[in-house]
Amino acid sequence: MNSGEEALVVEDAVLRFRGIVAVDSVSFEVGAGTTFGVIGPNGAGKTALLNCISGIYRLDQGSILLYGQQIQHHQPHRITALGLSRTFQSTEHFREFTVRDYVMLGRAQQARCSVLGSLLLWPIAERAERAERQRAMAVLDRLGLVEFATERLSDLPYGVQKRVDIARAVAAEPKIMLMDEPTSGTTTSERDAVSHTIRTVAATGVTIVVIDHDVDFVTRHCDRVLVVNYGRAIGVGTPKEMLGRPEVVEAFLGTPVGHSA
Repeated sequence: MNSGEEALVVEDAVLRFRGIVAVDSVSFEVGAGTTFGVIGPNGAGKTALLNCISGIYRLDQGSILLYGQQIQHHQPHRITALGLSRTFQSTEHFREFTVRDYVMLGRAQQARCSVLGSLLLWPIAERAERAERQRAMAVLDRLGLVEFATERLSDLPYGVQKRVDIARAVAAEPKIMLMDEPTSGTTTSERDAVSHTIRTVAATGVTIVVIDHDVDFVTRHCDRVLVVNYGRAIGVGTPKEMLGRPEVVEAFLGTPVGHSA
């Protein structure tokens, strides 16, 4: 449910890469407590947009407000500290981590002891680490993943890895979560499990912004969607409204509606 407060506001966002416009004057708002989708064909600028919101890329023009605070010039760690977390398309660089340790990474921003502090205050650091392990296990339990806690990511089915990455993002206790292609590469049954995980997260009141190639998946989960193509916004509305627009159908099919390829 939308409480009336805007969790995220993007205004006239522009991102360029050496003259190529990846995000072209895109504007939208996401209500607190809602699930918002971003859809479009390959190369439409969806992930680039998420990278701008999370601070990986810097806008050339425009603004991004997180609960009323401008963040377009913030570093990623500062944005995370304000209550934003995100998932990624791949966990490849963390494949040798156990599930529990990977989920604990989600709370790195909340870590209270520096390396030097850990050496000088070892008993306190040990208690803090034990508490973090317990928090990670609680997240895994809530999302139905506790049975995998000691498994390495590399040993798990791809769909489970996707759910574990969501758990890592949840561990940061975010107000808003960005999800980048949570069902890419998954089977039908894995996609259903990912859906259940996302619904569990949404039920806690976390605002979610999700991009995914599976339009049906986005339609089932999202209150509103933004459709982008070639970096530009085609429109924002309910999934039913947007998928009923000829220009949206044309963007996905690649040919004008009513014409054969």
